[in-house]
Amino acid sequence: MDEQIRRMESRLVTEHDSVPPSLVHEWVEHARARLGGAAVRDFVPLLVERAVRARVRKFPADDGEMSGAPLTSWARNTAHRLLARRSPRRWAHSSGVARRAEQVARVVPAGERDVLVAAAWLHDIGYAEELTETGLHSLDGARYLLRAGVPRQVCNLVAHHSGASAVAEVVGLLDELMEFDDVQGRLRDALWYSDMTTGPDGQPTTFESRLAEIRLRRGPDDPVVRALAINVDARRAAVRRTHRLLRRTLGHPSRF
Repeated sequence: MDEQIRRMESRLVTEHDSVPPSLVHEWVEHARARLGGAAVRDFVPLLVERAVRARVRKFPADDGEMSGAPLTSWARNTAHRLLARRSPRRWAHSSGVARRAEQVARVVPAGERDVLVAAAWLHDIGYAEELTETGLHSLDGARYLLRAGVPRQVCNLVAHHSGASAVAEVVGLLDELMEFDDVQGRLRDALWYSDMTTGPDGQPTTFESRLAEIRLRRGPDDPVVRALAINVDARRAAVRRTHRLLRRTLGHPSRF
């Protein structure tokens, strides 16, 4: 049954891209705990799925107010120019992260929502061949954005997204990365959440599935995988904090 539940959860996460994956996961676990004592256990996955779909239908739709903001429009166009043709998979991932950022932007102050979405579009532009200087994509991307006159807040978010300081430590570039401030708070957490719940092809995924995918795709010797020994707890904590804030926006008590 465990495997049935996990496959069902993965399907629901993919089908309902407008709902943050951590909420789908929590709804599955809550329904499973409540319905696990059903007389006919073969029906439990079906009952859980019905319960989760009912929750999904009540999830508030995005308002889409940020999509036309000048900063986010520039960010999207820049990411497309740098990634879409030569790195289509990276472009798909960036597009998915931006969609997720728009969904979770409700947890940050209104004045910072366009900053979050812009950073989501731009977080991986450092992989573009023409921007490569140090080989640390978060640093190369942030330096390019700073030269382009992008607000420092966006540059800082790109530089330090998803625990980049641990990767910088592994590859010996931590001092250089410290050119940018790692400002902790809801904004940083929301970007990390968006990246860590989006797969390499832009599809929504859960945090644990994303970790497994990173390890499998990159291999044990990759600096990003080696850095997980340093930053996996920080990544998980950021995802959990954002998840709790999302739950509060729906009027539910904080629990993860």
